[in-house]
Amino acid sequence: STGAGPATGWVSIVLKEKVLCQRTSSDDWTFVESPVWQPSARGDRKPRIVCLHGTACCEKIFKMQLAKLLPKAQGKLDLVFLEGRTKIEAGPAFDTMQKFFPGCPNFMYDKVALDSKGWRIYDDPQGALGWLQQRLKELAPFDGLLGFSQGANFSLMLAAQAACGLGLPVGCAVLLCPNAPGFVEQVPELFAGGPLPMPILVVSGEQEGYGAGMEPVFEAALKQGLELDTKGEDAVAAHVVKLLARPEVLVHKEGHVPLPRDKQKCEEVVDRIVSFILASC
Repeated sequence: STGAGPATGWVSIVLKEKVLCQRTSSDDWTFVESPVWQPSARGDRKPRIVCLHGTACCEKIFKMQLAKLLPKAQGKLDLVFLEGRTKIEAGPAFDTMQKFFPGCPNFMYDKVALDSKGWRIYDDPQGALGWLQQRLKELAPFDGLLGFSQGANFSLMLAAQAACGLGLPVGCAVLLCPNAPGFVEQVPELFAGGPLPMPILVVSGEQEGYGAGMEPVFEAALKQGLELDTKGEDAVAAHVVKLLARPEVLVHKEGHVPLPRDKQKCEEVVDRIVSFILASC
């Protein structure tokens, strides 16, 4: 607690130039002035970054997908991989990943779906976040998050939990190809305090669509009458950027991939990720 607010019955945390005060027994919020947000000190320790994979992925697959990043991070960053809580053994995502990574296990953090706008939502985001928080406690200390696709979406929600004092601190985050955040409406309390204060790098591809990562399901929904609502944004990641107070944005010309295949652009993205984390965490 920062000491702000009434002497009893309240707790308070720093949230983007303010102190967020909350009754310990209710969801009512009030705000008073406070110093700006600052990351926690890590001393001489290398930044420890927890990596969250995409749907139907695993640590082995994600390491292969990040093959160009790992050598650049060696000796500079401590990358820790956290696999999803649920194993996938059937479905379009499973079939796709088995085609490219045969024999590898497939996991997800939560079952994915589409809302009425065609944006990404989850079956039980609160449950998944509770599980992730417990796993993060086991992996602590950590300084930041790096996620791809579903992993990027949950990294965003974990950062939001940190910002409003409902989760472990997150110094920075790297979001690789996040999806349209329909899940914000599932956990509105996490985003009620305004833009997230920590530095966040958003990497996306120009060719990404709103159905990226679950194209068969998305196309089937369109045929069944789903009316996509882009809210005026062709770039899916633009919706995520609007949720951030200190965003950095990097766009490549490819699609929904952890790192671009183009050698020069991939090197640029990898260098940017490493330098961003070193400067931010």
